[in-house]
Amino acid sequence: MTCDGFSVVRTRFAPSPTGSLHLGNARAAALNWLFARNQRGAFVLRIDDTDQERNVPSGEADIIEALQWLGLDHDEGPDRGGAFGPYRQSERIERHRELARQLLESGHAFLCYCTRDELQAHRAAAIAADQPPGHSPHRDLSDERRRRFEAEGRSPAIRLRAPGGPIEYRDRLKGVLSIDGDDLGDPTILRADGTPTYNFASTADDIDMRISHVIRGVGHLPNTPKQVLICRALGAQPPEFVHVPTVLAPGGGKLSKRRGAASVLDYRDRGFHPAGVLNYLSLLSWSAADGTEVMAPGELIAGIDLDRLGAHDPELDENKLGWLSGQHIRQEAPEALAAMWRGFGGLDDLGLDEDDLLRAAEVFARRTRLLTEAGPELEAVFGAGSAGCPDSAGEREVLQLVADAWAEAPWRPAELKQAMRTAMKASPVRGRGFFGPLRRALTGRDEGPDLAEVAYALGRSRTLRRLTGKRS
Repeated sequence: MTCDGFSVVRTRFAPSPTGSLHLGNARAAALNWLFARNQRGAFVLRIDDTDQERNVPSGEADIIEALQWLGLDHDEGPDRGGAFGPYRQSERIERHRELARQLLESGHAFLCYCTRDELQAHRAAAIAADQPPGHSPHRDLSDERRRRFEAEGRSPAIRLRAPGGPIEYRDRLKGVLSIDGDDLGDPTILRADGTPTYNFASTADDIDMRISHVIRGVGHLPNTPKQVLICRALGAQPPEFVHVPTVLAPGGGKLSKRRGAASVLDYRDRGFHPAGVLNYLSLLSWSAADGTEVMAPGELIAGIDLDRLGAHDPELDENKLGWLSGQHIRQEAPEALAAMWRGFGGLDDLGLDEDDLLRAAEVFARRTRLLTEAGPELEAVFGAGSAGCPDSAGEREVLQLVADAWAEAPWRPAELKQAMRTAMKASPVRGRGFFGPLRRALTGRDEGPDLAEVAYALGRSRTLRRLTGKRS
């Protein structure tokens, strides 16, 4: 079996559908997607679902939904097919069994009839003798012993015949690594019940799907020598392995549900901007040469460089994530931002039409980090009954001066601000004495956004009505 030199870059993300996609796994998906897009290659989604007992019914759908929200579109996968499917590992078991039989026939694998107790005893004896666990005692069974085991009703597993001596393999970030074959032992590739092990199924699928680069967390590094041996036994070229540092919980330690391991969809529901989350996931791994931090997806694709991947385990920082979310909200086109705001609901009671929402999106985007924060911001400006009544004739005069100035002004924030300052020059009061009654009339509050921007967002008719109590 051969693999043809990887003329095209093909990366894969192969999660198990055992729960929601969290930021650590999403970081790996982002790197694979960015590199594939940078190299004009293919990004493959494969669902490694052979652990049926741990799979959850909605696992696959939740993973796909999270990837779509992040903008990580896959070229091949269980939901869209492709030339190298099927893309659910559970649907490829017959292929795994076929390859295991090929390895038996070629002598690269052997039948092992050891029971669990016998294997444990073998390992314990080796350790007691200060020796490596070594290889299976069934590597070279005679036909007679094999027939005896089968007569006892034993079902054999299939093990890879690992060589003795050093086994070298390469990681893009760590260079050439080595492990002694006697320490590695003979990896099981097919269990006695006929199901493939993770390392065998994953490697076989990577070969069949022409995967050129395996970019994943450093926790998978111990699997790599086994996978390299499987590739070589099958006559295939191993992919390039890139093991990235582990994302830690805030303050260090393993991510957990109580320490930062929220699912990607939780961040969506809390109102984080998807491009901001993708931006943050990228910065957990690499940085731009010029130090730029805020990057749109297209800029991330252009800038991704595997040789700039960091060597240290980054800690999850939600403050940084929120800041990046806010930066991407600021950069969003008003029409797109207005649609995002509506997606979170809670605005229907404000009586806003599309023009109202577009104006608000133009001027209030920079005041929020999360999309869910738009509701309270808009409620403070547009909320029914928010306008306050003037307390004196002097305050009524201020409101009338501004109303007259704004009645004829072009309805843009800069022009409204200039007209307001011109009105103040004609008023006997300055500063808070001028702006205070104006703000209370428009919003019913003593503090808030820039008044010209408030007026612009409210619109001419609504603004003049709040200043004069009359319909304009």
